[in-house]
Amino acid sequence: MATAKKLMFKGKESRKEEMAEAKALKSGAISKKQYVAGEKSEGHGKGAGKKAEAIKSGKLTPAAYAKGHKMANGGYAKKKGC
Repeated sequence: MATAKKLMFKGKESRKEEMAEAKALKSGAISKKQYVAGEKSEGHGKGAGKKAEAIKSGKLTPAAYAKGHKMANGGYAKKKGC
């Protein structure tokens, strides 16, 4: 499992990377603790535990997580607001 974590959490902030992280958490390839540690290493530790719970429980799908995540260019993958 350490190799799975090593391949993710590179800090690229691309939709593809965020989707891979969420899918790995949902499938059980990485634990919630590993997910939170990876997000902290990227500088996104605030609220990572709640997101991990939501992804794992199915309240937040990997696709929805990847769409709403702030991307590297400073924008969002999904338009916010109306």
